[in-house]
Amino acid sequence: MMYVRVTSALATATLLTLMSYAQAQSIPPSGDVHVTFTTAAVPPVKSMDVGNGQQYTQVNLIMTATNDQGNPILNNMAGRCQLTRLVEGGKQIESHGYCTYSDNDGDLIFEKCDIGPGSVAPAGATNLCQLTGGTGKFAGLTASLAITTTPPLKNPNDTFQSVGHKSGTYKIAKTN
Repeated sequence: MMYVRVTSALATATLLTLMSYAQAQSIPPSGDVHVTFTTAAVPPVKSMDVGNGQQYTQVNLIMTATNDQGNPILNNMAGRCQLTRLVEGGKQIESHGYCTYSDNDGDLIFEKCDIGPGSVAPAGATNLCQLTGGTGKFAGLTASLAITTTPPLKNPNDTFQSVGHKSGTYKIAKTN
């Protein structure tokens, strides 16, 4: 009889632990996004003159992201972005590209970034991005994000590195 009670108690404790873990990992259907990210360009960025005082750059970025509120959206995720930029007079006038982030479960978040002539970004923002979906727990995810970044950080290898923030709101639509 003692064996049954101990086994029942262990099974109950295990079930409660698993339920609390599942609840901790659940994602609210909507909310704010406040994410800190780091980025490094690999290989180092080299601009190309394209005339009229403009330079064109293709950038391959390695990213890490942490949700400042602990929400699973872009929390502890690694990513990669491929962007193109058009610069005139030292100022970015266009930027377009895509990013994919992955968590340790292998679930993905997809991001599209676009800012062009005539685009209006919120004060201080350097880019505008949209979360356009995902896989697994991120299926049905959408968000509008304003991106701010520090000026490029100095390092001994002339590699572009920076720290930035993504802020906005997200929504997860049921995909059943």
